[in-house]
Amino acid sequence: MATSAPLRSLEEEVTCSICLDYLRDPVTIDCGHVFCRSCTTDICPISGGRPVCPLCKKPFKKENIRPVWQLASLVENIERLKVDKGRQPGGATQEQQDVKLCERHQEKLHYFCEDDGQLLCVLCRESREHRPHKAVLLEKAAQPHREQILNHLSTLRRDRDRIQGCQAKGEADFLAVLKQLQEQKQHIMAEFEQGHQFLLEREKHLLGQLARLEQELTEGREKHNSRGVSELARLAGLISELEGKVQQPAAELMKDTRDFLNRYPRKKFWLGKPIARVVKKRTGEFSEKLLCLQRGLREFQGKLLRDLEYRTVSVTLDPQSASGYLQLSEDWKCVTYNSGLYQSTYLHPQQFDCEPAVLGSKGFTWGKVYWEVEVERERWSEDGTDRDEEDDWEEEEEEEEAVYGDGYDDWETDEDEESSLGDEEEEEEEEEVLESCMVGVARDSMKKKGELSLQPEDGVWALRLSSAGIWANTNPEAELFPAVRPRRVGIALDYEGGTVTFTNAESQELIYTFTTTFTRRLVPFLWLKWPGTRLLLRP
Repeated sequence: MATSAPLRSLEEEVTCSICLDYLRDPVTIDCGHVFCRSCTTDICPISGGRPVCPLCKKPFKKENIRPVWQLASLVENIERLKVDKGRQPGGATQEQQDVKLCERHQEKLHYFCEDDGQLLCVLCRESREHRPHKAVLLEKAAQPHREQILNHLSTLRRDRDRIQGCQAKGEADFLAVLKQLQEQKQHIMAEFEQGHQFLLEREKHLLGQLARLEQELTEGREKHNSRGVSELARLAGLISELEGKVQQPAAELMKDTRDFLNRYPRKKFWLGKPIARVVKKRTGEFSEKLLCLQRGLREFQGKLLRDLEYRTVSVTLDPQSASGYLQLSEDWKCVTYNSGLYQSTYLHPQQFDCEPAVLGSKGFTWGKVYWEVEVERERWSEDGTDRDEEDDWEEEEEEEEAVYGDGYDDWETDEDEESSLGDEEEEEEEEEVLESCMVGVARDSMKKKGELSLQPEDGVWALRLSSAGIWANTNPEAELFPAVRPRRVGIALDYEGGTVTFTNAESQELIYTFTTTFTRRLVPFLWLKWPGTRLLLRP
């Protein structure tokens, strides 16, 4: 360390202040400062005047530049000393070991050859191989790369900050959504708790009223039985006494001939009402309340199940599949029957030709979806009968009253009546087949040409509605008996669950459920052969 300090001091003395390297061909200027000859040539004059010294800023003349041979010799001696010292074992300090040296001359690398892309020492720079090449100081050559790295580093840091910001924002969003979910969870639990409490209170209220009614009936029953037992005991005594009198001799019997009806009164116990009229009335009111409860809970359960588990979708009809017997609205939401007039001039490959059917344009291959079909028909009532049929029945009754007299000659025999009934049933069946509609789902790949059976085996799951009733298109058809005729049919499709459920969309009454396994794309299905009837998709 003692020998390295003077060497470093000498190196500082022979270092050019411009290139920060050993003085190469050292020269002195007017102010006395020493620089490399090549460095002085790079000094440019200021504002067209003379160049100035980089250290003291004094102007100088380039013609006054003089060489300093002593410093050039000193530089050579220092370099030779460094080479000899580097060859001694253990002579290199940690600082020197860290400095990368030229493998050929064991000198510090100060230059970069732009032609060869190599690092050069002073001796390599002055060699014949690299003298004609363009060599720049190592720091100067590294500066563009350093700036490029700094620019890229700045970009990477911005990306890092952006990612950190995005992570922070994402974490905040996740926490906000999780907090929202927790709040919704609390709200759901509170709502269900309120619902449970409300139902429990209503249950207690109704059961309490029933218990009071039951108590009144029990007390009335006990009173009724007590009165009956008492009356039976009284009658037993009277009967026994009268039986004894009947056995008496006539002379003894005639001693007391007073009115027996007043002495032995008869009470019509059976004419009394065992159950009070008020209790019967309240019991009947409870039957109505039970029906209201059932209907309300059914509507509540159906709506809640539909709103919470099923996704209500807006579906439209596919005009390319519509039969020529059908007419679609401009929004493809409504279909009517053309009364047997086939209007299609071009038969599309996906169009029904014989069957008056049409498919939906939107298909489903997963999930739970729900939509409705409204049956719109003039004088369509919910009591299960059509007004036209009622008028016909009234006319038939009037005709029967006019034709049937008091005699027996015009009466029909049982055989005639059976045959006429059979003919009427056949006519009704034909009318049912001709005038009806079908709503449901079907595979989009179902057969569309020719006459079809339109059953689940053919990829159709639907209900058939007519003025005579409602049927499921099973094989054979299953007649259904809902409480009211639905104006709007709700269709709930659970693809993974393999169910198609039909309900009355207004009363939430369950009509029918098909259960199967779906493997193809399903679409809404409508079939209409019923003049004066329109089918509308909702919503």
